Amino acid sequence: MFTIGTLVAAVCAATDTDMKLKELAHGIEARLHPGSGNGDSEIARIYAGDTMSGLIAHAAAGTLIVTSLNNAQLARIAELMDLPGICLVNGVSPGPELTEAARAAGTSIIVSAAGLEATHRALQKVLGA
Repeated sequence: MFTIGTLVAAVCAATDTDMKLKELAHGIEARLHPGSGNGDSEIARIYAGDTMSGLIAHAAAGTLIVTSLNNAQLARIAELMDLPGICLVNGVSPGPELTEAARAAGTSIIVSAAGLEATHRALQKVLGA
């Protein structure tokens, strides 16, 4: 099992080819949250973490952030960093504030039933990283 310290070092994955968020969601059996976007955004890399400072430090345009955090500030980070998507883990649906903020930012939200580490591994597998 990863500790948070090793998680930060191990979770960035860059892809050779971009993939649409809805294709990634399908590949890991996650669901696209209705009302947050259409999932057509291209994903170039992923970053998984559970601290706002880590998400801010490692996110860049084209990044899908994977997290168990569930608050409207995630969408603000997405807007600031031009992120195409947020993946929430453990089957937790986003609250109305996050959904509305994501819609306003043009950011899609997917929800994975798996935990952070399992979701990250699944995404790496789909991306071929």
